[in-house]
Amino acid sequence: MRGDPLDRAAHRRRDDDFLERVRTEPATKLIPLWRGRVLVHGRPAAPLIPTVGEAPELLDAAEEVVFLGLDAGVAVLMLDLPGADEPDVDEGTFLDLFVAGPQMRPDDVALLAYARGMAHWHRSHRYDPKTGAPTASAEGGFARVAEDGRKLFPRTDPAVMVLVTDGDRCLLARQPGFPPGMYSALAGFVEPGESLEECVVRETKEEVGLDVTDVTYVESQPWPFPRSLMIGFIARATSFDLVLEEEEIEEARWVERPQVLKPEGFFIPPPFSLAHHLIRGWANR
Repeated sequence: MRGDPLDRAAHRRRDDDFLERVRTEPATKLIPLWRGRVLVHGRPAAPLIPTVGEAPELLDAAEEVVFLGLDAGVAVLMLDLPGADEPDVDEGTFLDLFVAGPQMRPDDVALLAYARGMAHWHRSHRYDPKTGAPTASAEGGFARVAEDGRKLFPRTDPAVMVLVTDGDRCLLARQPGFPPGMYSALAGFVEPGESLEECVVRETKEEVGLDVTDVTYVESQPWPFPRSLMIGFIARATSFDLVLEEEEIEEARWVERPQVLKPEGFFIPPPFSLAHHLIRGWANR
């Protein structure tokens, strides 16, 4: 999953006249969410993105509205819909993005994940963490304002993902919450005062007991589930006795390149995940 395909047009977030106008323009695109789920239709699932002209009632019902950016000059708004019961829509259904995402194009997944991340941020920042008083949405949904005028902004939590290698084999592991049979690279959050490379070394030692060197950056991926940035590395193992952190890692195994390319008895994460590209990219070298 890449970053979202929109022009974020950040300079428009403080343009109140523009923000008011796009709410009434029939062509404005709407991305409705309900309880973190995205609106999709068809098989395989594809995002259902109505316009203001097609579904003004969704905009009227939204608890939060965020200006996400411009798609070929057309405004795109995230709508967070309230209620315990699924909203009544003319077409489509609301699905968890983890269910629908593997069926979608990368750009669609990225856009829906962006919208989902913003909806989560608003739900979790309705109250000032300092005073407990309510906050109000501002700047097109990219800020919340406290009673004393302080502004709260969306933040991202950096996390590393590392594929540990040893020659023509790599280490794959599974967490207890993974789907049955799925194995992936190691991952963990960066701690305060820690560099990305130091985090790779620490997390590998903590999770599987291995020492690594030659930590090499590969690529990153926005992962707003709810607000992470995954930063991918490959590292070379210098020790080989596995000692698993049982609360985090259920099982780990060394896998040869041919096994990665044609897995039997296990599978790796789907293509919208950075882990997939780390693992497959290494195997195809």
